[in-house]
Amino acid sequence: MTPDNRALHFVANQENSIASLTAPMLIGDAIHVLNQQVHRSMVVKDQPFLTGLVRKQLAAGAQALAVNLGPGREMGQRTSWVVDVIRDHTDVPLFFSANILAQEQVLQRCGPQVVINAVTANHDELDRALRAANHYGSGLVVLLVRSGGATAGIDDRIRLASEVLEQAALRGLPFSRLYLDPVLACRPDPAAWYVSRGLPDVGLVVEAIDLIRQLDNRVKTIVALGNGSEGMAREQKSGFHGRMLTLLAGAGIDAVLLNCLDNKVMRTAEDIRSSRCRADGAGKARMVNAHGVCS
Repeated sequence: MTPDNRALHFVANQENSIASLTAPMLIGDAIHVLNQQVHRSMVVKDQPFLTGLVRKQLAAGAQALAVNLGPGREMGQRTSWVVDVIRDHTDVPLFFSANILAQEQVLQRCGPQVVINAVTANHDELDRALRAANHYGSGLVVLLVRSGGATAGIDDRIRLASEVLEQAALRGLPFSRLYLDPVLACRPDPAAWYVSRGLPDVGLVVEAIDLIRQLDNRVKTIVALGNGSEGMAREQKSGFHGRMLTLLAGAGIDAVLLNCLDNKVMRTAEDIRSSRCRADGAGKARMVNAHGVCS
């Protein structure tokens, strides 16, 4: 069986097993500097706008918030202000773009509440991030790609995962604070889109999640849904993201970055949580994880 066929077979198995669904941590991705309204609010320090965006995501079901300020110096200087505004209203984990590595005063002040999101598996870049995460008590997301490199097959992803775990162990970062991202990416070949039923690269990603868990079950897995829908028409994204979320939950994903303001996607997330609770209830079991308790 070829790697692609193996991955599609894995997807089919996940689709047929509701009991295998887990309830991943939902990370709201709305605070992104590429959004013009968000960018403007950062430039003028519009606290009511940012506060409103935080509250909307939490009310919709976000259990953590992603903050992407980009690599620019101007936005980097807003990091401390953004943290203060958010912390005035919630203490959920903050997945901050990797520019926070240059904001040591912020990491010094609230490192344990921050997850650095993200760096590649390039040795030097990873080493710097591992040192910072270990020193400040932060979490760290590592993309299973090299700097400037495209996503590769399942074997390459797992090899990178093994290298990351080895390097993290050398730097003393607890695996429980480490997230590995197999990187959901669009497939450029239209034929590949047809074979994968409109889910680009998802078969390889869900298999990678399972294999990463076999490497060490303390490490967490994470995926950004938006990475697989770049260029897709807006009206198609809700259904697409919902299908991906179901497949990823079936694979046991620990965390997902998604648009928590998309009502259709959040209904899918609620269905996943409810399905898992019902399955556990039928087996007279209770699911207790970092995201809550089903009863």
